Formats: sequence, C-alpha cells, structure tokens
Amino acid sequence: MLFVLPALAIYCLFVVYPLATSLWGSFFEWKGLRMRGFVGLDNFARLFVDPSWPKLSGAFAHNVFWFAGIMVLQNGLGLVFAYLLFLRGRGTAFLQSAFFFPAVLSPVIVGALWRLLLTPDGVVEALLHKLGLLDGRLTILGDSTWALWVLIAVDAWNWMGLPVLIFTAGLRQIQPEVFEAARLDGAGAGRVLWSIALPQLIPSISSLTTLTFINTFNQFDLVYVMQGVQGNPNFSTDTLVTYFYRLAFGAEGAVGITDIGLALALGTLLFLLLTIVTIALLRFFERRTVRLT
Repeated sequence: MLFVLPALAIYCLFVVYPLATSLWGSFFEWKGLRMRGFVGLDNFARLFVDPSWPKLSGAFAHNVFWFAGIMVLQNGLGLVFAYLLFLRGRGTAFLQSAFFFPAVLSPVIVGALWRLLLTPDGVVEALLHKLGLLDGRLTILGDSTWALWVLIAVDAWNWMGLPVLIFTAGLRQIQPEVFEAARLDGAGAGRVLWSIALPQLIPSISSLTTLTFINTFNQFDLVYVMQGVQGNPNFSTDTLVTYFYRLAFGAEGAVGITDIGLALALGTLLFLLLTIVTIALLRFFERRTVRLT
C-alpha cells in the first residue's frame, strides 16, 4: 500500500482536485475570476436557453459528425489498408512507417501545414488548376458547408497510421490456420475479412472506437489553428471545447465576454458525457468479445 501512496497523491492533486474544483465552481455565480454566491443548477440551466443553446447544440452536432467521419475515414480505411498489408505479408515495414509518419507530427503543425496548402494561391489550388478541376479561387476553408469535413479529413490523415498499426497487430494475432482453412473452403479475401478477421478484431475495434470518441469530443487544436477559436466560418467548425475556451477565456462575442460559471458547467457536462459513453462503449464491446470466445 505504501508503494501506491505517492502515485495516488499525485493523481489526487492533478486529476481529482481540479475535477472537484471545476464541479464545485459550476454551482456558483462568477464575476470575472472571482467566485460569488451559490446559484445551484442555474449555470447548467443557462446552457440550454438562448443565447447559449444554439452554440451548444451546434458544437455538439459538429462533434458527433466528427466522430462519425473519423470512424469511417480513419478507422474504416485503416482497417482496409491494414488488411491489404497483412495479405501482402513480408516487406511491408516501409509502408507501415509511411502510414504512421503523420502521427508523429503535432496536430498544431499538421493544421498549420494544411492551412497553408489549402489557402487561396496555395499548392492545392495550383494543382487543381493544372488538372482542370478548379476554375477560380480555392475557398473551401471559408465555405461553411465543407469546412468541417475538410478538418475531419485532415484529422483522419494525421492519425491514419494508428488504426493501421493496431489492426495489423490484431490480424497477426489470429492463427494462420484459420485463414488457411477459410481459403480452402473457397472464401475470397473480402469474405475472409468480413466473416473471419472482423469478429476476431473486436478488442482492436473497441480500443479504436473508445479512443476516437474521447479524442473527437476533446477536439480543439486543429480547429484553433485552421479556423480560429470562433470555429469559422460562422461557427460551422465550432466544437464543445472551442466553445468552452471562448466562455472561459473571454473570446465569446465581439467584446470578449468571460463567463466562468457557464464554462465550468459545460466542462462538467462534457466530463460526464465522456465518462458515461466511454464506460458504455467498453461494456458493450466486452460483452461482444465474451460472446465470441
């Protein structure tokens, strides 16, 4: 027990204490950085009425779209790439490294890089002009219809190597005799992936789904670097964490309004959402794994 105490003390100091302080502060009225009187659940109630509700619901919807997009673009394509590398067998170390290389870069660097590439008069615009696919300016980051999907695609490009690495490791854990027996029965590569490999990859899918959910609902740096803290254009790339940042650090509205009470209430709800859904995902995939074993 004595060996655990130092780690427990550090955990309580840097994790439990800030969380408890945030939760406690969400029940009080704030004036600037000063805590005033106890207001109960008023801060939570204010999140669900104007002017907070349209921004809260919009940011939540963007996080949900981000999660779905990453599951399809990053994890779905990552599974396909990992399976192709697995079928190829030896000599795939370089390709695995190539897929994983963007993951070693900070999202801040990735965001700055893609912002430069996608800016008007940038490399992508010149390339599209040469291919005859674009006539005029490339203003996709300023288009509220497409800006969010561009950010999702950049995020998927950044972390594509992670599902490739995890799925490749998972495929190599499956007994080769299982694949050999399926091939002898006449199953094609697609049928082997769907009926043999995918059920055996439930632990890998569980880990990636849980990590994807946590990361997408904590998305901030890529939006901040590429579209600013306001989630430009017109809040079309706003997320729950960028909205929290504006409330906590005075970037909400034209005059820079700070509302610590509202920010702490939003932070508490986000913590509860992440905790509850993460536990639900882990229990769901645990039951699926037990049924298959």
